[in-house]
Amino acid sequence: MTRPPDDGRRGRPAGPGGRSRFEPPPRSAGSASPRGTGRVLPSRGPGRVPPPAHAPVPPPRRAGSAVPPTPPRASTPRTSTPRAATPRDAAARAANPRAGTPRAVPTRPAKATQPTKPVTPTKAATSPKPRPARKPRPPTRRRRRSLVLGVLEHRLRFGFAAVCTLLVIIGGRLVQLQGVDHADYAGAAAAQRLDTIDLHALRGQILDRYGTVLAYTTSAQDITADPQQIAAGDRAEYALKLAPLVGKPQIDVMGLLAKPGQYALLATALPPQTARQIEQLNLHGIYTQATTQRQYPGQTTAANVVGFVHSDGTGGAGIEYQYNQLLGGQDGKLTYAVDGTGKANPSGATQRVNAVDGGTVRLTLDQDLQYTVQGYLDKAVTESGARGAQVAVLDAHSGQVLALAANGTFNSADPSTLGDKPTNPAIQTVFEPGSANKVVTFSAAVEKGLITPSTQFSVPESVQINDVTVHDAWWHPTETFTATGVLAESSNVGTLAIADRLGPQAWYEYEKKFGIGTATGIELPGESDGILPAPDTWSGSSFANLPIGQGEAMTVLQLASMYQTVANNGVRVPPRIVASVTDPDGATRVTRQPAGVPVVSAKTAKTVRTMLESVTLPGGTGVKAAIDGYRIAGKTGTAQQPDPAHGGQYSDWMNWDTFAGIAPADNPQFVVAIMVDNPAHGLEGGDVAAPLYHEIATYELQHARIPPTGSLSKHVPLQVCDATTRMDSPSTVC
Repeated sequence: MTRPPDDGRRGRPAGPGGRSRFEPPPRSAGSASPRGTGRVLPSRGPGRVPPPAHAPVPPPRRAGSAVPPTPPRASTPRTSTPRAATPRDAAARAANPRAGTPRAVPTRPAKATQPTKPVTPTKAATSPKPRPARKPRPPTRRRRRSLVLGVLEHRLRFGFAAVCTLLVIIGGRLVQLQGVDHADYAGAAAAQRLDTIDLHALRGQILDRYGTVLAYTTSAQDITADPQQIAAGDRAEYALKLAPLVGKPQIDVMGLLAKPGQYALLATALPPQTARQIEQLNLHGIYTQATTQRQYPGQTTAANVVGFVHSDGTGGAGIEYQYNQLLGGQDGKLTYAVDGTGKANPSGATQRVNAVDGGTVRLTLDQDLQYTVQGYLDKAVTESGARGAQVAVLDAHSGQVLALAANGTFNSADPSTLGDKPTNPAIQTVFEPGSANKVVTFSAAVEKGLITPSTQFSVPESVQINDVTVHDAWWHPTETFTATGVLAESSNVGTLAIADRLGPQAWYEYEKKFGIGTATGIELPGESDGILPAPDTWSGSSFANLPIGQGEAMTVLQLASMYQTVANNGVRVPPRIVASVTDPDGATRVTRQPAGVPVVSAKTAKTVRTMLESVTLPGGTGVKAAIDGYRIAGKTGTAQQPDPAHGGQYSDWMNWDTFAGIAPADNPQFVVAIMVDNPAHGLEGGDVAAPLYHEIATYELQHARIPPTGSLSKHVPLQVCDATTRMDSPSTVC
């Protein structure tokens, strides 16, 4: 049984001639390429033509089956011209509907080929050689390609971590928005619907001890402009009208009106009357803005104590700074609704918090005395050629400050006049007091019973202490002085003899009791402690300088406090300058004076005052401080200044001149301490400071209406005189 030839497609009969419709016709050896390329295909054997590349492989034959003969094929070349359908083709299509029509194979353009040698055709076989049976091929499975995804566990971990991180970020952002920043966003939303303006509180007043106003605040207006609303051609006209009202040159006003931006400040703190005049000009783009103005009627009077305020209204120095919270009060505010354009919404809610004006501070200063003292200081500095001068006036019993001044002070209404000087030199700068400090040595020696006013000392002109030689201010032979004479004539050598009896440790303890080296605690900022070296820092020559007022430093307020101790029967009351404060609600609180510090007994203080009187009597160094009809107790001082040009050694011509005095000596009412910084020509304390004390104390005695006591000073000899000395010296000396 023969198997019909297969055309290569399952279920499709072979075409006419025993071949498939898709099988190309047989080619003879050496025939042209079926695609018209012109190539001559070589013969693979006698009578065999290789099958086309696209021809299907016939299935294997069964054993013993006969191979049907293959008819010879014509060597007609295949072309792309479709052949005509035959009845057999139609019958084949009818029998197998899936069989399609033959596809026309497009021919490639023939390439030019070189003529080849004709091949001799082989002998045509009448019957083809039977093909050997092929072994059936096992069905091949196409290998499925797989995508290697890696380790799934790692990918899950990374994915889970990424998701967790994203959730943490989102959660944190939600917490920030709704928790931490909730108020900010809510406030920003409210700010778009509401507008708030400040209601300025009036700053409180500063008064002197008698109620005279030293500082107060008034309502004022700032003048501003919006340059973008002012045409360039109108600037000259605007400047011409505004210049005299704002107090600036016309060219400066034009420059401000031409500034870029929408805001220019033309004037600050103008009086309300001036602001109304500007409003009546009806200048487009010119506005007024409510503010306040700090007024200082005395200008420079007590400026070092009162201080000043900054441009923002806060205290910058003095009482203005120290009591800023009380004086400043509490600003109010007005909150109202606005529409989308920023204009007030009349139907919206309005909330008002009224301003609370500041309280009042009453000082212990006497404005009249303060003004007078400042005038005397300026005069003394000018006449003596000094670099400066300071004064402190204290009440003898309460320690209240009646005047605290320095020359050349600034104007509180114009802080720029301060320059680089200290705001309040009377409490911020220190100096060496010189012989004015000897009151400590004598008070301690009297208190301990080491001396009396008439105790005698043999005093040479100089003395050697370790590596230092100390001289008196004038040459004299060795003379016998009483303790009163040592103080009245300001003998350095005699003072060191008394200090030697007292001892270094006791002297240091009394210096501390008198308040040296410690700030007084006055209600003013920036007070200095002064300088008092501790005994463990002393050199071998320190105790040769300290008892006579060299090697230590103090403020003029501390110097006055020392003499207030003697005037107050040995009790030191730390000085205070604030008498009372009145809160905004009207409640007044009187400043409580600090507890007194006992230093020496009342008897010792009275004895020392008697000894100090001899300083202002004939034979003493401070006779220029004496006041007719009054008993004056005081002490001069002349301290050498360190000279930077000579390595800090004490200068022979630069001095601090001092004087501190009590008036009246037999019924103390006030204390005056003075320091004059480096007067010209080496003038001493008795030449400059003592006369200045005379002027200030005389005024205060009359101003305070303090009458003379009518008593006479007790005479204590200053020296043990021989006949010659007695003839040449005043009666109070011998």
